[in-house]
Amino acid sequence: MELSSYMFAGIGVGLSVLAFFLKKNKGEIDLMKEHVRELQISDARKTERIAILNKVVEDRRRDIQKLFEKSR
Repeated sequence: MELSSYMFAGIGVGLSVLAFFLKKNKGEIDLMKEHVRELQISDARKTERIAILNKVVEDRRRDIQKLFEKSR
């Protein structure tokens, strides 16, 4: 009878340790998810800025071409 109560105590301690590490890992994963989300938002902003800058550069290139054609 004593052996089975020690076994239950051991199983309880094992489950407690397992729960502790699972909770710790969940916190780390949530933190990583937050960092990934921030990086994705930052990347989206940069991509949008690059697209706008490309459009501006293309517009200026066309304007310069028109001025060059007029000067001929």
